[in-house]
Amino acid sequence: MDSTVQLHRLLLFSLGGGMYAAHVSFIREIVPDQQKIPLPNAPDFIPGVFNLRSEVVKVLDIRLIIPLAGGSGKKKVIVFVPETESSTRFGMVVDDVYGIMEVPDDQVTHLNLSDGQIQNNFMMGFFKFSLSGFLGQSSRNFIAGGDEVVWIDFEDIINTIIDEEKSKDIVFRLTALFNPQYLLSGEYTGIAKK
Repeated sequence: MDSTVQLHRLLLFSLGGGMYAAHVSFIREIVPDQQKIPLPNAPDFIPGVFNLRSEVVKVLDIRLIIPLAGGSGKKKVIVFVPETESSTRFGMVVDDVYGIMEVPDDQVTHLNLSDGQIQNNFMMGFFKFSLSGFLGQSSRNFIAGGDEVVWIDFEDIINTIIDEEKSKDIVFRLTALFNPQYLLSGEYTGIAKK
C-alpha cells in the first residue's frame, strides 16, 4: 500500500441489516445495552438514560422511529466522546460491533459537502470491503471486497440533536440514512414525539 495514502481509523458496526462506520475520534467506548430510565418529553428515538461509571448517558435507539431489519440478539451501545466535560453524553444502540479498521482514503467515495447546500443525512461517504476477510485477520488492515459500508458523521448527528432548530428534520435525515426505502414506501409520516 502507498505510504502517502491517508488512513481513516473507523469503527465498523451493523444496524438493521446495514453496515456502517464512524471515525474513532468521536467514540469513547462500546458497552452492552442495558436498562434505561425513561426521560419525560424526550423524542421517540431517545428511550432514556443509563448510568455509566457515575456519568449519565442519553441513548438514541433508531429502531424506535424507523422500521429496520434484524434486531434480535444482544445489542451494544456506542458511547460518544462528549464535546466538553459538561456536555450531555450520548450513546447509540447498534446490533453488533466488528472492530476498528484503517481504511485508505483512496478506497472511500466521499460526498462533496463543500457548497453547504447538500443535506448529507449524516453521511461522510461510502466504501466496500470484505467483512469475512477483516474478521478473519488479527490486524486492522483494510481488505477489499463487496460488502458495502456507509461512513457516518456522529458529530453531525449529536450536533443536530442538541440544536433545537436543526433537530426539526432529524427523523427525516435518520430515516434517509438507515432506511431510505421506507421514505419511498408511502408509510413514512415524519412524525416523532418530542
